[in-house]
Amino acid sequence: MAAGSDPIVGASRDGRSTRWDPHRRERRQAIITAAIAAIEEYGPEVLTARIAEQAGVPRTHVYRHFDGKRALDLAVSAHIGNEIGEHIRGGLAVGGSARDIIGAAIGQHLRWVEEHPNLYRFVAQHAYAVRAKDSRSAVDAKAAFAAELSVLVERYLRALGVDAAAAERVIVGVVGLVDATAAWWLEGGGTPVRAVLTAELTGRVWLLIDSVGRDLGFELDPDRPLPDLP
Repeated sequence: MAAGSDPIVGASRDGRSTRWDPHRRERRQAIITAAIAAIEEYGPEVLTARIAEQAGVPRTHVYRHFDGKRALDLAVSAHIGNEIGEHIRGGLAVGGSARDIIGAAIGQHLRWVEEHPNLYRFVAQHAYAVRAKDSRSAVDAKAAFAAELSVLVERYLRALGVDAAAAERVIVGVVGLVDATAAWWLEGGGTPVRAVLTAELTGRVWLLIDSVGRDLGFELDPDRPLPDLP
């Protein structure tokens, strides 16, 4: 065995290193949480110094856990994307008619945008960088909405005996419409009120889904309960 390759010494060194992993993960998550709070308060262009202050650590400590500002932005975007996905998933889980489900999902999405305008702006600015790194990540409102909607629409199409591949054509149109409208609404000062915009968007999204459905050879009553999914 070559000098310096004692497996016991190596295992000991590895053990000393890995026992700090939980602490590193906790500190990393604390910085992400602090970054989100700072973005909410100061806006999407918040400086790292503000984030460090929010986290209660020196600025240099932030970059012990993230390899530069871009890495921090990607981590924050991914965390926010997961949060958005959870909110949308709650709306999609209501069951009922197509109109009920569409309205609940859109309502949850708009509620999150209304409650977290600076986070919405932040992920819109930084999502392109995450997609370049990993196109599968749900890192902004559009990606999160698409991911959750894709799963549900595909399951319903299969339940209705329709080719699930057709779901992509539905989702592209729905996601683009909802996200563009949400961005316009946010920058317009939240007018009309969320309930009115939710109802308007629900009607428009239903027209899009109905049109695609007719092209595929099936028709749905928007107010009739959909079949239970397994």
